[in-house]
This record gives sequence, C-alpha cells and structure tokens, in this order.
Amino acid sequence: MSNQIEEKFLLNIDIEKKYVIALSGGVDSAVLAHLAKKYCKNVRTLFVNHNQKHSNELESQAEHIASEFNLEFVSLQTSLEPNSSETQMRNIRINELYLNIEEDEYLLFGHTLSDKVETFFLNIFRGTHLQGLKSTPHRVNRTLRPLLDVSKEEVIAYAEINKIEYLNDETNFNQEINRNWIRNNIFKEVQERFTGSLEEKVKQIISEVEYLLPQNIPILKFVKLSKGYIELPISMINFKNPELLSLFSLIGKAIGLSGMESKDLEKIKEVIRTGKQTSFTSEWYCIKSSSLLIFINKKLWVEQKKQHEFNYGYLNLSKHPSVPFYNNWNIAVPTQEERILTRTLKNGDKIQINDSNQKVSEVMRSFGIRGLMREVWPVVLLENEIIWIPGIRKSDKALDFQKNDFSHIIVASVQKDKFESY
Repeated sequence: MSNQIEEKFLLNIDIEKKYVIALSGGVDSAVLAHLAKKYCKNVRTLFVNHNQKHSNELESQAEHIASEFNLEFVSLQTSLEPNSSETQMRNIRINELYLNIEEDEYLLFGHTLSDKVETFFLNIFRGTHLQGLKSTPHRVNRTLRPLLDVSKEEVIAYAEINKIEYLNDETNFNQEINRNWIRNNIFKEVQERFTGSLEEKVKQIISEVEYLLPQNIPILKFVKLSKGYIELPISMINFKNPELLSLFSLIGKAIGLSGMESKDLEKIKEVIRTGKQTSFTSEWYCIKSSSLLIFINKKLWVEQKKQHEFNYGYLNLSKHPSVPFYNNWNIAVPTQEERILTRTLKNGDKIQINDSNQKVSEVMRSFGIRGLMREVWPVVLLENEIIWIPGIRKSDKALDFQKNDFSHIIVASVQKDKFESY
C-alpha cells in the first residue's frame, strides 16, 4: 500500500518545483508533508489559525509535524470570530494561503478521493450543473492536490505504517456541517445497503464526466485574469449556453467557491441588470464596469509584498531610464526615489490640473473608473502631493517635469493573462 500511495503522489507532482504545504495538523496534510519531504527538493509549510475552539491544538500539532520532517513552519493568524462557519473559515484560509506564497511556488492540499466524492454529493444536493459533477480537480492554476486518487482509509493506513503523528480535528464530528453529515450518515448507510466501494463507483462517474465534457471551452479565450482580478465581456454571456455555465463553475473555483450554484448565477444576473456590485466571499466581489463583468479581490489587488514594489492587480509600474514619447501611461519624476510613493484613493484626494484642484474621484469617474475599481486604482505622490493617476491624468507639476526632460521614468502597463489554464 505504501508504494501505491507514493506512486500516485509522484504521478501528480514535479519534484523539481517549489511547494508550500497547507498543513492542518490532520492526517491528510501530515502524510502529504511526509511524501513531499521524501521526494521534493524545496518544501515549506503554512498553517492557518482560524481562531476557533481547537485551533491552537491543531497549530501545535502542525508545528510538531513540520519539526519532525525538518520543514519550515509559519502560522498565519486570523481574526475570525469564535464559532465561524465552515464557509467563512474556508474563504479566509484560501486568501491567507495565496497571499503567502511566492510567484514560483505551488500550493499543495492534502485532499483525498474521499473529499472528492463528498464534494460530488455536496454539489448535487446544492443544485449543480454538469460541470459540478467533475467535483474537485487535481490542479487549478498553482494549486495541486496530489493525493486526490487516494482514499482516506489508505492515507490513515499509510500514516500508521510510517508512524506519522497527527491530530483528529474535533469539528469532523459536528453533524451540523453538511460534509460531515454526508460522510457519517449517507455514506455509512449506502455502504451497509450496497456492496462494493461507493468511492470507486463515484470515481468512475466523475472520470466519465471529465472525459465526456469538452476539455477546451472556446469562450475561455475571452476571459482574462491577473492578481485578484478576473474579467469577461458581458456580450459573451448567455445563461442558456451550457458552455458558459461550465465557465462560471471554473471561475467559482478560482475565487474560492466549490463551484457556482444557482443562487450565485442569480447574483451575477443582478449585477449585469442593475450595475450594483455583489460579494461572493469575504474578499471577492463581482461588478459591472463598462462592457465587462469583473470579479475582484481588493486585498489581493493592492497587496505589495516588497517595500518598493509598484504592482496593483493588472497595473504594473516599472522604472525606466527613458521613453520614446510621453503619454498618460508614463511619467517623468525627480531622481530622488524615496520621495515617490504609491497608494490607493483616500477621501478628499485632489490633483492639480490646469491650475485648479480637482477631486481625484471625479477625474477617475470621468474616465470610467468607478465603484470598486476606483477603490483599487493607484495614485502616485511626490512629497504627499498627487502627481499622477496612471493611465488617466498627470498633474501640472508632473507636466513641468516632462517639459524639463527628466529622464527618470515610471511606466505603467496593463498585464492580463489568459484564463485557459483553469
């Protein structure tokens, strides 16, 4: 059995890449940490403390597991209220983990075949479309689940054989949680009534659905994404099109949902109809901006990991010695770099244009930057004075720098990647 699990693990992993294990203190992630340490060259661990009743016990066990395998361990603290819901904890967990991995790292989860089958039934009971029957994928962008073909029983047996210590999460026995109710009641009764492994039967169904559904969704080429940002043209949206429903299921998973339920699609329809924004998780919002439907995570969009990093979502600001011509996407500035700051909009911000102080919010609005997009759009300051709204306007002072031919240039560019890897 040990060799079978290790073989399945190696089929779903590239041992040369850098990995971060979402360590929970439970058996799944403990076995994953053991395998990753055994075969991979660059591994570290992250633990998310949900601030719940048994969170500190799980953190202590997770730290012990990391220490046993000589792996770097970092605990991410949250400010969740006690007795928070599973959905709240999942959303915070996903956000915190993604905020703490580097661009060349891949996030590993210890989800098993048992988790995949449970998700299959959860999706059915919630009212899924056909795409939801594919359940949990092995890979979504930089998230991998290398144990997804291994049952929970196999994982527990592997832990016992290899003397891997772990802690049982007490919440797994809470019947108020739908996943636990399915696992502890429905699965148990089905296994008692019917012969054969329920997991293997459902696995076969999932495999057939994955085979029969088109692997390439043509509409994907119109969808773009960046850090904390996903967009698609409203003109492409037809809710009677099964292809679009499959696409929204993928987008749902990308923003931390298990998929898109009927109630989620109704929220999207309302955004398109009224132009009012809506939220899907504690961080992800859906808005209508001009001809685009946009999903945006404010925290991810404005996150700056390094002190002098000028990246805001799909807006990348970089330093250049010179440019062939000037426009609103570049600006000449004095050479004293420490005087240049970037941030997002604050109440009362103004910029001097044509010898008059104008509200930055009004300038943005006139260029179609409204609502949530206005909240995340950067401004550039020189000694606390706003001199540039990238892609929109420069202040009188900035235009003076330009006339004096300063060669120290900041250039703003838009970088949106294809969504097709999902």
